[in-house]
Amino acid sequence: MTILTVLGGGSAYTPGLLKALIAHAAELRLDTVRLYDTDAERLAIVGRLGAAMAQAAGAFRVETAATLEDAVRGAAMVLNSTRPGGLAARRIDETLPLEFDIPGQETVGPGGFFYALRSVPEALRVADAMQALAPGAVLLNYTNPSNIVTQALADQGKVNVVGMCDQSDEDLESLAHALGRSGHPAFRCNGLNHATWFSDVSIGGEPLGELPGQLTPPDSYDEEHQLRFAYSLALARANPGYWPNSYLPYYLYPAAFVEQARRVGPRSDVVAASLPRYYAHFEEQGRLAAPQLSIYRGSAGFGDMAVNVIRALLADTPSELVLNLPNRGATGAFDSDCVVETRARVSRHGIERIPAPPLPDSFVDLAMALERYQRLAARAAADSADGPRIAALAANPLVGDAALAGRMLARARQAYGDLIRWQA
Repeated sequence: MTILTVLGGGSAYTPGLLKALIAHAAELRLDTVRLYDTDAERLAIVGRLGAAMAQAAGAFRVETAATLEDAVRGAAMVLNSTRPGGLAARRIDETLPLEFDIPGQETVGPGGFFYALRSVPEALRVADAMQALAPGAVLLNYTNPSNIVTQALADQGKVNVVGMCDQSDEDLESLAHALGRSGHPAFRCNGLNHATWFSDVSIGGEPLGELPGQLTPPDSYDEEHQLRFAYSLALARANPGYWPNSYLPYYLYPAAFVEQARRVGPRSDVVAASLPRYYAHFEEQGRLAAPQLSIYRGSAGFGDMAVNVIRALLADTPSELVLNLPNRGATGAFDSDCVVETRARVSRHGIERIPAPPLPDSFVDLAMALERYQRLAARAAADSADGPRIAALAANPLVGDAALAGRMLARARQAYGDLIRWQA
């Protein structure tokens, strides 16, 4: 029996994931999708909806588990998509750095570091449970900050971990939309998660070519995403032949993002305000024999990415995917055991890394700094000692100073309280 466990199964993203899994049920050949979440009320709502959706489609069984141990027991794959601390902690991730004139973002900078202090210990606990109760299972990590969490799991070495992120597809699909071009983007990439560069880009089989003089971001973008697109365009013009991951501008134009965040307010407030509508819809549809899911958090890319990875891991014929994996020779830009974001051929027979293209010369120094930060942060987040945490936070290019890192850590202890484990 093939069991897929979804950790964070009560999330508003999960119905979209289930929709994608159901659409490809015949290919995936899953027997059971098991959901687990620390929020029992939301888990029950999503579990009822998922079970009704799957039954109506004649797909796999959807069930819920009451404990982490029950959730992973006997699983073939475990999808880790959790948010330790919830939106309350995310709000601090987004606002605390602004007190120090640093962008507040949940995956890069200090916000990402404090997120890692919550997510890494939980991910390592998952790995411990899998080693005992699901030996040989693959851990698919979707929990942010993906590079640091995946690095910590790879360093621990107890499970086979594959890090996932759909940002590369999202960035290049947005570029295609802005250019008015149809077709799926193809590309090569090199870098770290949320700090990659794309090259040899084609859209619908046609090379990207020279960028036009004027390029407007997609209409659906909010102000922050418009800013990211504008700076990505500037970076692409400065580095012909490349397009950057849209998170790189936070490192290179921090003042602009600080000003924007202070003026607009935290994204977490917008998300929190939207959740009652989602769960009311999930609860309503979960009572029906044939639910009609019309809204859920996240784009289709979230579910599609998971489906593509799961399908590839079960197939004889390799598929080419962008994953977060220990380097092992994919690129000379990073150490062999550093988790990088790279293309790979994936099948049930294994994962073959595809040689990555060179990085832009202008990015090499920042890449080295980010690699050092990633490695230090993964180790520091696995423990609670203040010294390694200060050293890791100081290594982040947006901080760059041990005294500042110490002040930020002291402020974080006040702000997060028990949401983070602290040195006694």
